[in-house]
Amino acid sequence: MARCADAGCPHRGANLGLGRVVGGELECPYHGFRFEGGGACTLMPCEGRDAKPSRAMCLRMHPVREAHGFLWAYLGGQARGPLPELPWIPGAPEPDPHSASVEAVWNARFTRVMEGMMDLHHFPFAHRRYAPTAYTRLEPYEVRVEGGIVRSTGWLRKESSPSGTGFRFDIHVGYPGVLHLGFTPRLQGVVVCTPIDSEHTWISARYHQGYLPVPGLGWLTARLLLALEFQLVQPDDYRMVSTSLPRSGSLEHGVMVRADRAIVAWHRLHEEALGAHGDTAVAS
Repeated sequence: MARCADAGCPHRGANLGLGRVVGGELECPYHGFRFEGGGACTLMPCEGRDAKPSRAMCLRMHPVREAHGFLWAYLGGQARGPLPELPWIPGAPEPDPHSASVEAVWNARFTRVMEGMMDLHHFPFAHRRYAPTAYTRLEPYEVRVEGGIVRSTGWLRKESSPSGTGFRFDIHVGYPGVLHLGFTPRLQGVVVCTPIDSEHTWISARYHQGYLPVPGLGWLTARLLLALEFQLVQPDDYRMVSTSLPRSGSLEHGVMVRADRAIVAWHRLHEEALGAHGDTAVAS
């Protein structure tokens, strides 16, 4: 069973993430203090086996749940009521033999990463080495908010082409950081973003493909598509979001246009959530 606790040892702050599990208990890498699954300290080697650790020598635990191939932790402190629903999007692909996943850490703030993930009209410019550069017009473009989900659909087309031609993109975002990407009916993606700290964001992407629904080959195809995405395309996005100024994205840090409507909707949800709770749900 998965457990989640603050990384700092209550003794003197050692990073428990560098520790190890011994006999089903977490051992601090610095002084060997051990903690059982509920967070209580069971052993202080320097004080001997018969020592009685105080209640203060306990880990600060957080609710955690395993679902959709991820571990979800609630870091909002002691919940006064039911925990928030997982920000999962109905219809998003689940892990199966025809899907593959990768993860990365970006030196970029969470708000900027989310802006980049929802941005459609950067493709012919930021990715000009691989994307058709003539498809610059975003039309039609529709955005709607349903509960905590921002749903957007857009077509990137040539300026001279009729509306509804070119390349269609479906990007749906479950606030705060779950994205369901629809590239084609047979190629779907899930991206989960969560802040590590104020300057870094963890990103996990899963692709599901239906072009080769053969065990083994299905996974390999999805893995190759992800490799192309993260070796060729995503470095362009990382370069943009990590160098944008100011470092944080917000409705006050930029002059938004019609093509940024999904980003505006997300920021409004973000401002509302921070004003009400001061925390967000995260996944790992």
